[in-house]
Amino acid sequence: MARMKSSEKYRVLKEQFGHHAFRPLQEEAVDAIVSGRDVMMILPTGGGKSLCYQLPTLLMEGTTVVISPLLALMHDQVSALKAQGMQAEMLSSMQNADESSQIISRLLSGQLHFLYLSPERLNTDAMRGLLSRILINFFVLDEAHCISEWGHEFRDDYRAVEQLRSYFPNTPIAAFTATATAQVREDIIEHLQLRDPLLLRGEVFRSNLTISAAHRIKEGHDQLFGFLKARENESGIIYTLSRKSTEATALFLQKKGLAAKAYHAGLSATERNGIYREFVNDEVRIIVATIAFGMGIDKSNIRFVVHMSLPKTLENYYQEIGRAGRDGDDADVLLLFGASDVVQQRRFIEDIENPHYKEHILQKLSAINRYATSETCRHQSIAHYFGDTLAPCGDRCDNCLEHDAVRRDISKEAQMFLSAIYRCNQRFGKGYIIDVLHGSSDQRILQNGHDSLSVYGIGQHLSKKQWLVVFERLFEVGALHVGEYQVLLLNTMGEAILRGKETLLIKEERLNVKAPAAKKRDSGGAYDEEIFDALRTLRREIAKEESIAPYMVFSDKTLKELSIALPQDETAMLEVNGVGAAKFGRFGTAFLEVCQKFADLRS
Repeated sequence: MARMKSSEKYRVLKEQFGHHAFRPLQEEAVDAIVSGRDVMMILPTGGGKSLCYQLPTLLMEGTTVVISPLLALMHDQVSALKAQGMQAEMLSSMQNADESSQIISRLLSGQLHFLYLSPERLNTDAMRGLLSRILINFFVLDEAHCISEWGHEFRDDYRAVEQLRSYFPNTPIAAFTATATAQVREDIIEHLQLRDPLLLRGEVFRSNLTISAAHRIKEGHDQLFGFLKARENESGIIYTLSRKSTEATALFLQKKGLAAKAYHAGLSATERNGIYREFVNDEVRIIVATIAFGMGIDKSNIRFVVHMSLPKTLENYYQEIGRAGRDGDDADVLLLFGASDVVQQRRFIEDIENPHYKEHILQKLSAINRYATSETCRHQSIAHYFGDTLAPCGDRCDNCLEHDAVRRDISKEAQMFLSAIYRCNQRFGKGYIIDVLHGSSDQRILQNGHDSLSVYGIGQHLSKKQWLVVFERLFEVGALHVGEYQVLLLNTMGEAILRGKETLLIKEERLNVKAPAAKKRDSGGAYDEEIFDALRTLRREIAKEESIAPYMVFSDKTLKELSIALPQDETAMLEVNGVGAAKFGRFGTAFLEVCQKFADLRS
């Protein structure tokens, strides 16, 4: 058992990490790890998982081996640890033979606090032989949900990590993830063979995130631009479903004068790595990406995340929006969706051969669709999905902010639409049905004799775009479903609405299909923007000189606190949250000079 120095944890917390107190559950995790106990921790992104295993390492003898799924993520975490004065390295394909040899030499001589490995590198005889020659205080499994086939990012290579217990039976294991249902949690514990683990589960509620969702109008570009206009000079990620939409959206934003770049698997590894670095280093403000981007990204000052279509699952969605506001400051997330998203994803799911797994994925798709179309508190809906209870957030989601929105009864229009489907023998798609309701003289309608139907031309009081909204609302409540070749089919709920046994309400604003006007977001604090900009410029210069990401110097939140406090000496600066002795020794003097300069100007 490694020698423990737990009495020093508060000193290390302040001097090394610059924090005055632990955040919820952090201290319990630190104490458990230092005592040699297995740990299973589920903590939302931004909750401070990294500190839970970084601090114990500094209280124990030996090296902590961290298994992480992505090279870019490992590289960023190692760079951040080095910026804090800790000894950390990674062994991967990113190092040449000489570099690897030097790292191994330092590892064997006990000079490393942390060694980062991919699961592929861990699962080799050579690496296991190397690890058997050193003192390992504990293993860390980051992004632990990847080990579960019931999770949303299952990886086959992660399953081999379960052999850890066989090869290192006496070494504790600490597993961390931001998202896990009860089923995934039990799967992780079983496959890692955790022994009586301390289970720590943080609240799902992210109080600094404001969540909104809206029905997408066309491709959603105008809605997106309206959202971004209120967020000038802020960093964010925009997720799209395909490479084509990624490129199209990035091009649209570039034409609008915004610093945006596309990121997808069709680019070369060199191109992707370059774009990733530009974003992390604040050289590119907006990344338009497929969901492969951002897993575990450490960039703390992401102020918004936008989804241009429905995510695959609520787990995916929750993890992706968690990349916003990691520093604890306010951030916004927006989901744009349409009924076609569900239809498209169902086509992908139909290719799954395992019927049990297919049903599991269909249930997840149904859950994210219910979430998107729900008119209840969004934070509450997410919490309920992950097994938490939460009162309505009040002012952190669109549904709570618009709880008194006017609702319109569209039962009559719904009956028209459903009747048209029925009278066309449930053999046509939504576009054809809307054309019938509008009295179109399209050749197909005339040839089919549908111009003689009682529903022909009765829907001209609504535009075609408004009829699409009616269709989406019927789809949301399960009144119809889309069959093969996109034909619309009635079901039990649809029949009930058609016969007048059920009413259908909709937010009146949804029938106004214009893109919403941009709303300027409150900056969320009384910090001095001029000083903040000066500090941010200095941070960017230092980061460039040090070849690290700007957030690794100080977070936006720390810079804002500095702009308010304007510390005049080292003692005062060390009182600012996020400024520890190690970082002050490396970067503090230059920031102190800027604070002193502004204090003199305003005295």
